[in-house]
Amino acid sequence: MFLLPKGNPLFENLAATKLKLPEVMTKLSSGGFTGYASFVFQNSTTILVFESGKLISVLLEQTNGARQSGFEAIANLAELMVTSSSGALNVYKLSKDLTMCIHALLQGEILYKAQELKLIDIKALLEKIKTDQLNGCLRIYTEDRSAMIFYKAGNPLGFFHDGSQDIETSSTESQKIAGMPGAKIDLYATQSVEELMGLDLLEVTNIQKIWETAVARHQAEIEKLSREREERDKKSTALKLMELEEQVKAIVTEYVGKVGRGIVDKEIGDRGGNACLIDEVGSAAFLAGIERAAKLLISSTNIRQMMEKLNQTILMAKTEI
Repeated sequence: MFLLPKGNPLFENLAATKLKLPEVMTKLSSGGFTGYASFVFQNSTTILVFESGKLISVLLEQTNGARQSGFEAIANLAELMVTSSSGALNVYKLSKDLTMCIHALLQGEILYKAQELKLIDIKALLEKIKTDQLNGCLRIYTEDRSAMIFYKAGNPLGFFHDGSQDIETSSTESQKIAGMPGAKIDLYATQSVEELMGLDLLEVTNIQKIWETAVARHQAEIEKLSREREERDKKSTALKLMELEEQVKAIVTEYVGKVGRGIVDKEIGDRGGNACLIDEVGSAAFLAGIERAAKLLISSTNIRQMMEKLNQTILMAKTEI
């Protein structure tokens, strides 16, 4: 995304993920705002250009260079606001003429693109800009530096270069960059302020519906992930309970012989399944039942040793399940 002049900052670094897009749009629209709002996320930036409260341009650009505009950009902006963990909103007020030039830079007609400056008669080009009464922006840049000249009806409104915060009246930096090896130019043209005023994306786009759709989709995704997580947890718990049951059977069988498995099955069955092994009340009742059955089969010394092993095994399992 091009570095844009900040103009008069109204808001900076607002947490975008705590905002609601319809409320932001209403605030800027009803206030007759002229300028642009930028939503900056980790992998994309969205610029919304307003003219007297009318939304005349929306452009979303990803870090890989992919671009979206109009309804698609607004819909994806809503998704980002709802789903992202971080993001910032900046709002800058500009004059109507500069806002027109920002529109040209973002979505205007491309007259020249990445043309090497040394191959162009720049004097003739500037004269043509004046003669054609161009509204738009001339971008001059190298790999490391860039500058922009904004035009209204063929006359320069001001100059902006990387490193500056606002429009300047001096062309010194632009001239320096133009003189650098490998300098190139882009030239963008757009309609007049009056013609752009005939556009308003807010009139043809249901922002509230877009927002509600994004919120509902995100909520559905959260619920889906929650269900999947619960299902995984259930399966994991069931597997661990099966392992615990086998450990318990092995201990009881070690002390009372083959009938141990049957004793464990009966006590577990009487209590509705192996979940009783990790339930405080259920496990106490289960262990008491095992001890009662064992008294008929083995000595008190062996019972004590068996119960110690069972208690230790169950206690350890409770901390893991």
